[in-house]
Amino acid sequence: MVNGYLLRRDVEELVAEFEVEEQALDPGGAALRADVVPGARPPVVLERFRRGEPDAPPARSLRALSWGLVPPGARDASGGPAAAHVRAETLLREPSSAPAALARRCLVPVDAWHQRPAGDETGARPLAVSAADGSVLSLAGVYEFWQDPARAPGDPARWLVSFAVVTTAAGPGPDGLSGPVPLVVPRDLRDAWLDPTLDEAEDVAALLEALARERAATALSRHPVPPPGA
Repeated sequence: MVNGYLLRRDVEELVAEFEVEEQALDPGGAALRADVVPGARPPVVLERFRRGEPDAPPARSLRALSWGLVPPGARDASGGPAAAHVRAETLLREPSSAPAALARRCLVPVDAWHQRPAGDETGARPLAVSAADGSVLSLAGVYEFWQDPARAPGDPARWLVSFAVVTTAAGPGPDGLSGPVPLVVPRDLRDAWLDPTLDEAEDVAALLEALARERAATALSRHPVPPPGA
């Protein structure tokens, strides 16, 4: 299971890498040096139609979303670690994730994700899994909008936008890991994963199958996460 990840990129790098048109992070290309855990608000790439422009193509944006999916019907905003991930195998069947899988898919940029080695029961430090060539990885994600009923209409803080990372079985692919691993979206499938017009269940299922086939082709490296302060 993914229990955190690292991001070591400038905003400008992410904008260029993911061909972002709009970014709602701090201006000036500020550096991101984040150790991200569930509950944090890291940058996420998504595509949405512009409000009031139904005939315009969707715009790709980079936004800070809360890690821990909160479905629209939730009583409160308590996402937590359990809501940080959704399984690819049940993504289209679970009521909490199926609507987002059809209409609200996103990419989660990471330099490395943290995961326990397979069979580890000793509390050893987790592994950092990264692209073998040092490039940024894009993990499959889904996102949702949740409205806080305790806040007044018109209050900007009434809306929470949250996301979860899509995971799948550990093998085949990056072996030597314990539990589900994140589904990595290769560059040639990023556009399809983000496309909000791809909204039929059978098409999304076919895309998930394509991502699963591509897993073995993604060259990854693994090394122990250094202790804090190292």
